[in-house]
Amino acid sequence: MIDWIKKNKIEAFILVLIILAALFLRLYRIDEYMTFLGDEGRDVRIVRDLITKGNLVFIGPQTSIGNMYLGPLYYYMMAPALLLSNLNPVGPAIMNALLGTLTVFLTYYLGKKWFSPAAGLIGALLFALSPVAIIYSHSSWNPNPMPFFALLSVWGIYEVWQKHSFRCLPWVGVSFAFALQMHYLGLILIPTLGIFWLLTLLNVKKDPKMVRAFWVKTIWAFVIFLLLMSPLVLFDLKHQGQNLNAFKTFFADRQTTINVNPARSDRYLPAIQSVTSELLLGRQMTYSTLTAFIIALVSIWAYLGKPKARIVDFLKSKKDPALSVVFTWIFFGILGLGVYKQHIYAHYFGFLFPAVYILVGYLISFLWKKGIIFKILSAIYLIFLIYFPLLNSPLRFEPNRQLSRTEAAVDLIIKESTGEPFNFALIAKQNYDESYRYFFENKKSKMFRGEDLVTEQLFIICEDGDTCAPEGHSQYQIAIFGIAKIDREWKLDHLRIYRLIHPKQ
Repeated sequence: MIDWIKKNKIEAFILVLIILAALFLRLYRIDEYMTFLGDEGRDVRIVRDLITKGNLVFIGPQTSIGNMYLGPLYYYMMAPALLLSNLNPVGPAIMNALLGTLTVFLTYYLGKKWFSPAAGLIGALLFALSPVAIIYSHSSWNPNPMPFFALLSVWGIYEVWQKHSFRCLPWVGVSFAFALQMHYLGLILIPTLGIFWLLTLLNVKKDPKMVRAFWVKTIWAFVIFLLLMSPLVLFDLKHQGQNLNAFKTFFADRQTTINVNPARSDRYLPAIQSVTSELLLGRQMTYSTLTAFIIALVSIWAYLGKPKARIVDFLKSKKDPALSVVFTWIFFGILGLGVYKQHIYAHYFGFLFPAVYILVGYLISFLWKKGIIFKILSAIYLIFLIYFPLLNSPLRFEPNRQLSRTEAAVDLIIKESTGEPFNFALIAKQNYDESYRYFFENKKSKMFRGEDLVTEQLFIICEDGDTCAPEGHSQYQIAIFGIAKIDREWKLDHLRIYRLIHPKQ
C-alpha cells in the first residue's frame, strides 16, 4: 500500500479526501440525524433480547407490501454494534455509516479495476456526496446495507465469468443471501447473476476439469445460500407456509403489484426518473429526464461506438466485459422497477446504487478522453452532478433529533409517574410506539400494556401537535384504559404529552 501511495500520490490524496468526506457526511452528529421511529425501535428491542436473553431470531421484519417476512440476518448484523454501544441505538447506525463508507471505497476500487482510476474516483465522489446514500447510511434499517451486498454479489460473478475464479461462487451465494434478506427487491439481481453464471458455464464447457470445479463451487454456493435462508424455511414449516403463500399472493395479484408482461408496462420512465433524481440530482426532478437521456446517449456511444461491437462479442466475453456487467445490472434493475405497480421509494433500488455511480464515473472519464470540447462538457457535467447533491445535502438542514427527543419524552413520563404503574399510548399518523417502549423497558419503568394491566394513569404521547384529541381516542391502548379525562399535559418540542386518569365516581 505504501508503494502504491508513493507511485500514485495524487490519486491516493483524492481518494483519502473522498473517504474522509464520506465518513464525515455519515458520522457527523449521527445521533441527532439518525432516524429512530417505530421500525428502528422494534429492531433494537428484538436485538436487545437476542443479546441479553439469548432469544434466537428466526424471522426478520415484515415488508410494507405483501405481508411477507424478511430473513433475520440484519438482526444478527446489528447485534455486535448494539452490544459494543451498550445497547445505545446509535451503535447500529454507526455500523451502517461505516458499511456505507466501505461501499463508497469499493465503488472506487471496482471503477478503477474495471475502467480507470478517474472512473473509480468520480463514481466514489458522487456516491459519497449523494443525499440519499447519506440518509440511508446514517440510520439503522434493514434495506440500508443493500448496496454493499449487491456490489459484492455482482463483483463476485464478474470474477467468476472473466477470471474463472470459481472460489468466488460461494461468496456470491453469501452476498446474495444477505442482499435478499435486506430487501426482497434483491430478487432483481437474479437475472444478472444468472446470465453471467450461464455464460461462464458456456465458456468452460469444453474443459472437463474446469466444468467439474465450476459445478463443485456452484453446489457449495447453493448450499451456503440455502443455509442462510433456512430460518425462513423453518418459519414457514411452523406457520403453514405463511411466507410462501404471501409470495404467491404478491405475484398472483397482478392488478395491484406487478405487471408480468414487461412490454405493457408504462412505468419505465418514472422508474428511470426516480433513480436519476434520487441518486444523481439530490432528489430534485427538474433535470432528471435530461440527465437520464445524456447517460443513455453517452452509454450507447461508449459501448457501440467502437468497431465490431456485436452481441456475439458480449457472449464471447470480448467486448468491454465490465461495461457489459454494469449495463446488464442496470437494465434488469430498471426492468424490475418498471413492472412494479406501487410507488418506488429510494430504498427499493439500493441494489442499483453502486451500478449507477460506477457507470456515471466511467462515462465522464470516457468523455474526458475525447478532446478539448468533450473535456469541457464532461467537467461541466461533473460540476452539475456535484452541485445538486451539495445543495440538498441533509447536513444543510437541522437534524431531526428523534433519538434524544424519544428518550427525553420517556424520562419525563417516568418522572411524572412518581414510581407508580402506568399505561402508555402513542397517537401518530406515521409512527408506532416501539421506539418509546425500548427506552421504557431499558429504564426498568413500571409501564404496562393495557391488555396486561389497566393502571390508574395513562400517559399519551401525541406526535400530531395541537390537533390531537386524546380523550376518547380509538387507539387500542387508549380505548382499553376506559373512560378517562386529561389530568395534566406537557409540551416537548412538537410532542404533546398527556396524563389521563379515571374520573372519580
